[in-house]
Amino acid sequence: MKLSAKTRYAARILFYMAKHVMNEPISSNLLAAKTGISSQFIEQILRQLRLAGITGSVRGAKGGHILLRKPEELTFGCIVKLMEGGIELAGCLENPENCSRFGDCAVRKAWESLQGTLDGALESITMEDLLRNKELFSAL
Repeated sequence: MKLSAKTRYAARILFYMAKHVMNEPISSNLLAAKTGISSQFIEQILRQLRLAGITGSVRGAKGGHILLRKPEELTFGCIVKLMEGGIELAGCLENPENCSRFGDCAVRKAWESLQGTLDGALESITMEDLLRNKELFSAL
């Protein structure tokens, strides 16, 4: 299991934006220079973030992209859900009707527990945690 570059880059973009003053637009070119991500890929990612209400854009000479959510509200779980559609460890957890062994599966409870742990960990880490450089794994 590996997160896509799009998800990893979205986290990098959002972290950079969270480090800077909210409501102060940041251009795509500056984001590209500071994150090492191509402007074209940044635009694709920002489009998804904008449609989800996480970022916004400002037109004009001093325009650019702004972060609409507070860093403490922006979790890695939110980013993964938006970019990946979530992480599903076992297909039967989301669609039990697609598994002929669902009712008799000896390991389903383990998959459910692991899924809950993963989801909880992703939701427990915010951009604010990164900004404050907290020990991220102390709660895990």
